[in-house]
Amino acid sequence: MQPNNPPNNVVGELDPNKTLQVEPAHHQNQSGCGKTVFFGVSSSYVPDWDTRAAFRELYQNWRDAILARSNLGRLDFQPFYEDRGDCVAIIVPDLSDRHRQGRALGFIKYDKHSGCVTISNSCAELGLNALELGSSSKQHDSNSAGCHGEGLKLAALVMVRSGFEVELSASRRYWHFGLLESRLFCDIKPSNQPSPESSDPRGDMFRLRSRVERDVTVEIRAPKESRKNAVSLAEFRTWLTVTLDIRGFSHPSDVLETEVGDLILDPDFHSRVYLKGMRLPCSGSGLKQYRFAYNFLQGKVNRDRQILVDRDEEANMVRRIWEAAIWKHRTAFLPIYVGLLRNSPEALDVESATHFLQSSTKLLIWKHLRGEAGDDKFFYNEASSAEVSFL
Repeated sequence: MQPNNPPNNVVGELDPNKTLQVEPAHHQNQSGCGKTVFFGVSSSYVPDWDTRAAFRELYQNWRDAILARSNLGRLDFQPFYEDRGDCVAIIVPDLSDRHRQGRALGFIKYDKHSGCVTISNSCAELGLNALELGSSSKQHDSNSAGCHGEGLKLAALVMVRSGFEVELSASRRYWHFGLLESRLFCDIKPSNQPSPESSDPRGDMFRLRSRVERDVTVEIRAPKESRKNAVSLAEFRTWLTVTLDIRGFSHPSDVLETEVGDLILDPDFHSRVYLKGMRLPCSGSGLKQYRFAYNFLQGKVNRDRQILVDRDEEANMVRRIWEAAIWKHRTAFLPIYVGLLRNSPEALDVESATHFLQSSTKLLIWKHLRGEAGDDKFFYNEASSAEVSFL
């Protein structure tokens, strides 16, 4: 949806030569009336991104903000899916005091009547520098899934060009994203609402309520003139598959969590790869697939958030997860790993095992094979002699 006329009090100019590395122009004075920020981003940027990819960026920002604000470890972030009749809610419960019920750190809400999606985290602020492409406070935060500093802007771009309205409320301002002459802009206006009486922010989050002077909230909805373009429940549920976090919806039924990453045994997750809980949709290498699924705790992704950029790093992280699993529960996981080596040596799970496995793990495997043989004789391929000679 494109407005017919430019918004009032425009700051900056449309420049077709600007790129993502160029900061948007805006006044340093953040007081007074509203202002409009233009970005050097064409509506055709990231052409392969759909609304699911855009939601991934918004979810990732929401998750990272809650982790940072509440000083949570990754295993303490446990959002759950709940159908409340007139809406669907994803709630992040406050686990700091298990004796107090009805408290949450943030929520995502899908309104079944309007099709509006609301994403909110409490006690947070957003300054104008958040609109600078490349600006991010998360580059050095090991818990954060985001790092590029452009997720909010690109998510807004993709949602708007897909026919949705995107509005953000934070720091006593309303931020409305739109397209003008195929360029992304953000119209920022101060909130004129009087300060309400104080309330418990975590209680408000559980009741799916947010406040413009206290919280950061994003709304995705259909334009007023075209309600038929509202987000459907089916589409919203598809958006939620970008993460494995959500209990009761996208969380695997069988997963071993270790200090170096997670080994996912749930067959419904076969061959998937996640980074800090966020799915990487183009994992794998050509026709080769993983037999199991993995959630890595570190790694760099390409600009489209599709795949890890370092194949050797990925293979080594898989090795570390398996070794952690074997040393943690040897009886259960050593036979599974040996089975992969024996029956699926071409699988990505073990393709680089010879190169990356530690000597202590190779010795465990050798002893396991000797034990299976049941006597002192053990036959192996002569081509493997160099790999076992050190034993």
